[in-house]
Amino acid sequence: MAFIIIAGFVIPWITGVYLYKKAPIIFYTTAPITALIAVVLNQAGIHMGLWRVNHMPSIVLLDSLFLDLGIFTIAGAWFTYMLVYKSINPLWIYIIFIGGMASLEILALLVETIEYNQSWNFFYTLLMYIGGFLIIGWIVNILEKLKVFP
Repeated sequence: MAFIIIAGFVIPWITGVYLYKKAPIIFYTTAPITALIAVVLNQAGIHMGLWRVNHMPSIVLLDSLFLDLGIFTIAGAWFTYMLVYKSINPLWIYIIFIGGMASLEILALLVETIEYNQSWNFFYTLLMYIGGFLIIGWIVNILEKLKVFP
């Protein structure tokens, strides 16, 4: 559990504080949506028995909450920052973030922090990352049209 808290929450939020100083609007717009997506999908998957986060505490919500509000939220914030404030081809941003999160998922599987049920596999997880980042990208697009981002 300590590993999940440090690697999945504390370290990402160290970079999140830096990002907040550069673009605080992200933390009032897309970061809460990213956190909501992460909490809903992870809790649904855990309660449906599709995957399990090892070293799960007795309070079921805490099993992935540090990851949902940590690494997933901050990844979405950095994704938004790269899409809005950097002049990088959006396709590369999608590839880098989806590939990065998928790589972290593989690492978590290898060190047995996460276990999949027989009816779930990495391909489905990859589809979830693709869908999640596409939704965030869609929301960023709407916010840009509304001129929310400077």
